[in-house]
Amino acid sequence: MEKFSPITHLPSSSFHPNSLILHSKSIDVHFFFNFNEEIPEEFYSEENHQPYDQCSVCGNGFGDGHYFIEKAFQKTHDQSNFETTFEYAICENCKTDMMKSISKESMQNIQEFAMGLGGMPKMENANETEIDLNYLMNHCIASGKSKEELNEYHLVGIFRNGKLVQLPMLYGESFIEEYSELLSEETKGFFDDFFNNITVLPPTLAKILEDEKPRRPVLI
Repeated sequence: MEKFSPITHLPSSSFHPNSLILHSKSIDVHFFFNFNEEIPEEFYSEENHQPYDQCSVCGNGFGDGHYFIEKAFQKTHDQSNFETTFEYAICENCKTDMMKSISKESMQNIQEFAMGLGGMPKMENANETEIDLNYLMNHCIASGKSKEELNEYHLVGIFRNGKLVQLPMLYGESFIEEYSELLSEETKGFFDDFFNNITVLPPTLAKILEDEKPRRPVLI
C-alpha cells in the first residue's frame, strides 16, 4: 500500500502547539495532549442518533475512563451514499480484555505494520493553531483518498467524558484489506465471534453478521 503523510497534506493552520508527533520516513501522525472537541455526529449511534453512553460489550457506562468507537461504512448499491455496516463502543477494561485475546503472531504482525506507518514519539515545538478536523473525518489517514474515492471505510475515535480527546482516524479499503491479512486464523476467529458478545446490537450490525464477507474491527 502506498504510504501517505496526512500532516503534509493538511493546511498550514492545521496543527496545535500541544501535539505529539510520530515520525518515520513515510508518515507523520499527530497526537494531542489537550485535544478536547465535541463528538462529531458521525460517531453517534445509528440506533438512536445520540452519542454512545455505554459499552457495547459489557453494557456499563463509561464513567471517567476513556472509551473507543469504531464504525464501518460501505457505499450503497447505487453508489450515491454510505450506509453503516457495523458499529460499537468499547470501554477501556473491555478493550484490554480484547487485546489479551489477540494471538502473539497477530500482535507481532500489527506492531511491525504500525512501525511502517509511524515511528517513536517526538515532541515538536510549533506555533500552529487548530487541526483541520473536517479533513481528517473525510480522508483516509493511510492513503489520503477522500471518502468519495472509497467504497468502504472505518472511522475510529477515542473519547472521554463525552468529548473527542484524540484525532479521529479514517481508514479506507486498501488499509482494511492489508490489515486483515496481518491477522492469524486464531485472531480472525476471535473477531468473527467478537460481535456475539455485544450486548447492544443495532439492526445494521445484526444484518452484517449474516454477510458472507466478515467485517473485522481495525481498532487494536
